[in-house]
Amino acid sequence: MRFPPYFPSCGPPEAECDGCSSENDEGRSVGELLLPQYALATGGLARDHRPLITFPDNNNFHVLTPSEYRRLLLYLTSVPSLLEAEMGFHIIIDRRKDRWNSVKATLLRISEFFPGVIHTVYVLRPASFLQKALSEVSSKLFKEEFRFRVLVCSCVEELYEHFDRSQLTPDLGGELQYSHSEWIQQRIALEKFSTLMKEISTKLDEFMHEICDCDMGNDPAQTKDLLDCQESSYKALKTELASATTQGEELLTQVRKPNLTYNIISHVAAVERLLVQLEETEKQFDNFWKKHSMKLNHWLKFRTFLLNFKQMQATLDTHLKAACDMTEVGETANRVDGLIHEANDFEQLCNGDLEAASSVIDEGETLMQDPLSSVDHIESKCEELRRTSALLLDKIQKRNLLLAKAREVMDRIDKANEWCTTGVEILAGEGGLIAVDKLIEDAKTFGLTSPEEFREMLMQSATQETRALVTQVSQRVEDVWLMVTVKRATLQRAAAKPARPVQSVPPQSAAIQPLAEKIVEDMIEEYHKAQHISKFSPEKHLSKYLKKYQNNTTNNTKQNSKKSFNFLFWYCSVLEI
Repeated sequence: MRFPPYFPSCGPPEAECDGCSSENDEGRSVGELLLPQYALATGGLARDHRPLITFPDNNNFHVLTPSEYRRLLLYLTSVPSLLEAEMGFHIIIDRRKDRWNSVKATLLRISEFFPGVIHTVYVLRPASFLQKALSEVSSKLFKEEFRFRVLVCSCVEELYEHFDRSQLTPDLGGELQYSHSEWIQQRIALEKFSTLMKEISTKLDEFMHEICDCDMGNDPAQTKDLLDCQESSYKALKTELASATTQGEELLTQVRKPNLTYNIISHVAAVERLLVQLEETEKQFDNFWKKHSMKLNHWLKFRTFLLNFKQMQATLDTHLKAACDMTEVGETANRVDGLIHEANDFEQLCNGDLEAASSVIDEGETLMQDPLSSVDHIESKCEELRRTSALLLDKIQKRNLLLAKAREVMDRIDKANEWCTTGVEILAGEGGLIAVDKLIEDAKTFGLTSPEEFREMLMQSATQETRALVTQVSQRVEDVWLMVTVKRATLQRAAAKPARPVQSVPPQSAAIQPLAEKIVEDMIEEYHKAQHISKFSPEKHLSKYLKKYQNNTTNNTKQNSKKSFNFLFWYCSVLEI
């Protein structure tokens, strides 16, 4: 971005005032050339609003060297505004006290070099009789030789046809109260202000080129440092702009004095023009910084988002791997409780990171609303975080559900073991029908209504680690349930019939009674021998002989086997084993 010159009316560097021209240039500086009043830019305008440059009759124009003449004219033609200068200039050459040769020399020099468009040259010819006669003859001979229009005036009154008297200085019969010393002082102040503007303009250009070409970096910390540094430079330049505005306003106050002449008014207009340009420049600079800072801030947010995404994705991947490795469910209730506690701690840890991941996703969705964002790239990162978060959450939920089922299975197994122990005690003791009924009723508290259904229920929740334990407990429950059921049936029959001294054997069981009696006798004998052993299990003892009976029976049909099996239990219950 390139700003326009702050002071276009001041021309190129070689036209600067107050000795600001290059020291290597030949001749005097502009400031030195202005003092003798070789030529003047009083601020007067013709009736067509074109600016006026006057060559006063001071009889000193001939001492100017060509380079000094060029330097002076470059400066004077830069004093009017650009719009006025583009319209062209009117020139008044006052040679009323001089000779006609001086008029000719001045016209030739103007013809050789003038840094602008010449509309008309007005010549006030020498007033002496001889010079007037020469001018009348000579003007007819050479005025057609110039590329601009030349009007030779015999008196100042002829100028009034083209200029209003308010635009002419008193030496030309006008009313413009021109003070050359005051004009020079204000021009010096204007030039200093112009120089300040050019310095600021150069700094603004350098700053903008620097920040436009800079590497914004991929590390958020680097980008933040860059933003802070550039913002600091921006604020410093804003301070300089504010200081320049203050100086310009002070200069405007100085040139706005009572009883201003027209040339001073032109300086007021020049300062006002400078301040307007300064204001526009500051607006452009602010707009540029606003766009650049928005771009840099967006880049900072984007890089921060990517950094947060990488960190969260790595964290969630670690949690997901840990969740996949959590396969143990435990073989005891205490171990399951420990695993549940570990799972709860892990879930709390993951929940904090899942919330952080959700914040990163929200950050990405907010970033996507920015027109500067690459929506597809950010959306893919957010979707990846959502997918990983969903997988982790699903793993946690399944883990918790698995452990909850395992704990439930352990509770059922513990209650089933307690129930079996109580059942064996009732079977081995003198428990009556009430105790047996209560035992069967208690079985419902842990889901035992049928051994087959209980086994199936446990198997559905069993894992590879607990399958053997579940099988063992299910078999034990089936054995005790069968014995309790037979015991209950025997007690019910005994309660329904009067006691008889001799127990008769049902006719249908006569064929298997000898075998059953032999097995029961062996069972009773070993039962009394083994019941004092610390690891003795009554239900396993009874189950062993029941299976022995099943293996030795000669009945192969399902119905006969069942009858034989029930008879053996009935027989054991009668003997109160």
